[in-house]
Amino acid sequence: MAGIDKTYTDNYEEYKKFKIWADKQVITFFDGHTECVGDWVWSYEKEDFDNGEIPIMNTPKWLDIYLIQNCKSQFVIERMKDVYGKHFEEYQKLSNLSAVPEGYVKNRKIVITNGDNCKFPFKKKMFRKPIGGKMSWLLQCEDNFWYNSETKTWVGWDDFYPHNTNTAHIKSTKALVRHLRKQYLPKGVKFRISGRYVGEEYSVLVR
Repeated sequence: MAGIDKTYTDNYEEYKKFKIWADKQVITFFDGHTECVGDWVWSYEKEDFDNGEIPIMNTPKWLDIYLIQNCKSQFVIERMKDVYGKHFEEYQKLSNLSAVPEGYVKNRKIVITNGDNCKFPFKKKMFRKPIGGKMSWLLQCEDNFWYNSETKTWVGWDDFYPHNTNTAHIKSTKALVRHLRKQYLPKGVKFRISGRYVGEEYSVLVR
């Protein structure tokens, strides 16, 4: 999700023009989730620019790519060129950004095995929650996949999709399998399940 960090300007008029445009831009992702570009642009008044240049947004990479392909504000485009360099033209040519990433498929087989430090062997009819009681299972990816806790979606770090954490909290192992089978995932991705206590550790392979 990493992007160019902050974009700056000292010109209120060019900021305002860009903000009006951004507030009308809605990105729809492959699962139907939407994001308004304007929500990522901070709100300012004219007097806020009296002391010179200020940051007007801090954007992730998926949003940068959208701006590279759609934005006409020169100060934004120049910032993108400065940061992405030779990759700027590459991102201009990317297509099908709202499509499911290539090789990602739902309903894959989910294989759970005991982790290296497991003290409580996994069973088909696993206990509902970790030994720790009300704690949920923690699901984390061992590969470069991150999680959107709002949409409950796992995506690759560089995929055109927002993410905000590396951990999903799942109430039971049955729900965990169901959760992963609903995801668009490539073959071979590995996850780790852990509970509250040492020894509640399991490995997950997506086939």
